Order: sequence, then C-alpha cells, then structure tokens
Amino acid sequence: MRLGGVMLLAALSELLYVGYWPISYYLTQGPDFTYEYLLQYRPVWDRLLPLLLRLEATWPDAPRSLEFMVDALTRAFAASFALYLAALWLVRQGLPSRWGTIAVVGPAVAFQITLFLMPGVFTTDLFSYVMYGQIAGPYELNPYIHLPAYFPQSRIFQWIHPLWHYAPSVYGPAWIDLSVPLARAVAGWSEVDRVLAYKLLVNLAHIGGIGCLALLVHRVRPGQVLPSVLLYTWNPMILFEFAGNGHNDAVMVLLMLLALLFFSMRSRPLGVGALTLALLMKMAAILLLPYYVVAWARERGTTREFLLTALISGIIVLVITVGLYLPWWVGIETLGPILVWSQGPLYNNYALDIVSQFLALEYLRNPMDADPWSGLEQARGWVKVVVRPIFVAFCLWELIHVRTALGVAGATVRVMLAFLLLFNTWVLPWYFTWPVAFAAVLGWDSITAKLSIGFSISALLVMYHRHFWHPFAGDGTYLLYLAPLLILPLYWLPRVSGRRAELVSRWRCARATLGSSEVRTARHG
Repeated sequence: MRLGGVMLLAALSELLYVGYWPISYYLTQGPDFTYEYLLQYRPVWDRLLPLLLRLEATWPDAPRSLEFMVDALTRAFAASFALYLAALWLVRQGLPSRWGTIAVVGPAVAFQITLFLMPGVFTTDLFSYVMYGQIAGPYELNPYIHLPAYFPQSRIFQWIHPLWHYAPSVYGPAWIDLSVPLARAVAGWSEVDRVLAYKLLVNLAHIGGIGCLALLVHRVRPGQVLPSVLLYTWNPMILFEFAGNGHNDAVMVLLMLLALLFFSMRSRPLGVGALTLALLMKMAAILLLPYYVVAWARERGTTREFLLTALISGIIVLVITVGLYLPWWVGIETLGPILVWSQGPLYNNYALDIVSQFLALEYLRNPMDADPWSGLEQARGWVKVVVRPIFVAFCLWELIHVRTALGVAGATVRVMLAFLLLFNTWVLPWYFTWPVAFAAVLGWDSITAKLSIGFSISALLVMYHRHFWHPFAGDGTYLLYLAPLLILPLYWLPRVSGRRAELVSRWRCARATLGSSEVRTARHG
C-alpha cells in the first residue's frame, strides 16, 4: 500500500509539473527565447497548446491577468511541496528494496525531464552563461574584462537581464574553463540550442550529484539511501531551479557532494581538490572548506599533524586556484566581480533589511530631506556592523565542534543558512539549493535538515511571489519567509523541559539517597 501511495503521489506530482508549462509560458523571463524554442521544437508546442486552450476555456481572463498567474504559480509550488512531504513520509515508513528504488528514482527522472522541456524560464541566468561562454570560447577574449555590452550584435546579449549588460563574469575560472569547450562545440548551433546545451550540462551535473549523494549516504547512514534520495530529488525547489531554470549551482553542489564522498572514503586530499573546484565555480562553496579541513586535521591526532594537514590543504587550494586563474589573470581587476559582490553592494530578499528600513524611518530620517530613505545606507551599515561579527562567531562555534562527515554536513547546512539570512545581502531563491543537498545527507530526523527543507519551501514561495508582484507585496511576506525558524523553539522547548525534568529527578534521587544515608548513620551511631 505504501508503494502504491508513492506511485499515486508521483503521478499527481507529474501532473502538477506539466501544469507549470502554461504558467511558464505566460511568466517567462525570456519571451524571445520561449517563442523561438516553441517555433524550433514543434512537438513541445503541440503538447503546450492544449494546455493553453484548456486554461483559457476554464479561466478566460487568466492569460491577461498577472495576479492570476502569480497566484497559480504560488499554489503550484505549495501543492508540489505538499505531495513531496507526503511521499517522504511514506518512504520513511519503508518500501521494498527493488520496487522502492524504482518508485523513488523513476518519478524523479520524469519530473526532471518534464521541467527540462518546460517552455518558459523564470530567470535569465542561462543566457548569461551562454554569453560569457561565447566571449571566452569563440571570441577568445577574457570574460573578466570584456563585458556582454561590448557585443550588442549577439542575439543572446538581447536576452540577458539589463543588470548584467555591463557586468564581467561573476563566476570563477573553473566555470569559465568548463564553458569554453562547450561554447566552441555549439558555436554553429542556433541560439536556442546553445541555451539548451548549457541547461543539459546543468541537468547532467544534477544527476551526478544524485549519484554522489546516494553513495555518500550509503557509507555514512547505511539503510537510509532511499529516504535521502527522495528528500533531495523530489524537492520542488531542486527540480524547479536545476531541471527547469538550469542554474549552474548544480555543478557546484555536485563537486561539494563529491568532496564529502571523498571524505567518507578517506581520500581527503581529493576532497580538498574537489572543494577548490567548487569554490572556483561559485564562491559560496568556500563555506564548506574550513569545516572539511578541520574535521580531517582532527583525525590526525597531534598538533603537529593537525598543522601539517592544514598546510597540505592550503597548498592544494593555492595550486589549483593559481593554475585556473593564471590563463585569465590581468591584474587585480580579474577578481573585481568577486571583491565587489562580497561587499554586498546590492540588496535583494535580505531579511534584516526590514530592520534597516525601520531604523532609517524612525531614527535616521532627516526631516529637512524630502527623501524618506535618506538614512537607509547608514542604517544598513549599522546592521552589518552588528550582525556580521555574530555570523563570524557562529562559524567559529561550528568549527570547534565539527568532527565526522555527518558533522561536516550539518555544520555546512547551518552556516549556509546563517550566511543567507545574516550575511549575504543579495539572496535569490536558488541559493537555498546549497544546504538542501547536505540536509539530504543528514536525513529528515535531523532538526537541521527540517530547517533547511523549511527554507526551501518558504524561499521559493515568497521570493518568486515578490519578484513578480513586488509593488503589491508587503514586507509582511517576510514573516512567511522566516517561518521555518519556528522549528527551533518547537524543538528546543521540549528538550529544555525534558532536561529540566531530568535534573529535578536526579536532585530528588540524590536527596532521597542522602536522607536514607543519614538515617542509617543515626541508627548505627
């Protein structure tokens, strides 16, 4: 019955993911790409058209209503997560080994294919990947100093978001080196096919990450592979952002999971190499590196071996970093994008910005200035001064306690969540895919995993809703975004109460023992 229930939930989920198609058609952030994609791939259009006709027949005004489409997307997200959590509950009750594997992996592949073929895209990052790859590959120029705006003749340039027209590549040299052969191989293809080639690369990396996750869980938590694989592969955020939107974060996650797999196999130097490649894809992977190195060094025993391990790790990181940056190095401006973005120049979905806005309006506003936000930058500076040392202290606290592969995974999830909530001022929904991969390693029984999955739900719902509906979305939506934090007191209060009851019980036992001892002493006195 559990197996049948999982298959039923899989079928309902697949229907939902097919339902994303017409929504993506109307909300696509790349209308020219979507039009040419459907024109070039007629079978996709033949499957989309009945969905569009059914939608218009059922809700005649829907195609012209942004409110309806945003509401439909939000409801689709919520329904997808409901089915996902129900399937997780069934799988955790136990399934037959062979048929259970088919019931978990088969639908995950079907979901991925469905969203890969989805006609619309909800971000323009894929177009930026193609543009930077084109600059580095066929044009044989340096994407760290040659901007997309230098090539207005490229049709891909017209598809990327205006924010990135004058931005050099914000990705590390490992991603650029991976893009060069791909960009040259597809240089003669249509623009649509070039975009799909990068999307396929991301999807293949995601499949590789699933394999690494399964092997890793088999080693560190034997017998829990199926629930962990479902926790990751059925997660609607993972599917939507990797399979549907094609974010290269999937490649970084693959390398991070591979590094932790090497850790469990006691091939620690290879793991440091994989982590270095990951952070040279996207710098966020650096959040995992210190915990990996410290956990490895602690196993060596003596202080001398600890320091030697740290030195070896540093050499590996340095050699790979220098080797990959060297072909692109033109001075310190090569690191410009990383240096700029690490300072938080832009604000998007930063939860603590509500505090900054309150301070600016209530305490820092100049009554002589017509601009009500005249003190906002000063308030933001104050918030950074207070919050960032807290984040650093939290990272050091986690560093003190990390030991095993599971400890590394848990510390990584918590530090990444703290980074996105406290430190990073530019937060996008797919950033929450980073901790989900390691939450799957920990398993659903972990409070850390529950917290990460909770933010994958709230971030996807709130951030896309605000993206499309920002003028009409109040700051109160952040209450929903931060709602997963309620898991912590719900978890801690029973533990505190249980600990208190245990201490009281021990005190009473000790008092009773002491009392009986005094009686015996009096009798024999």
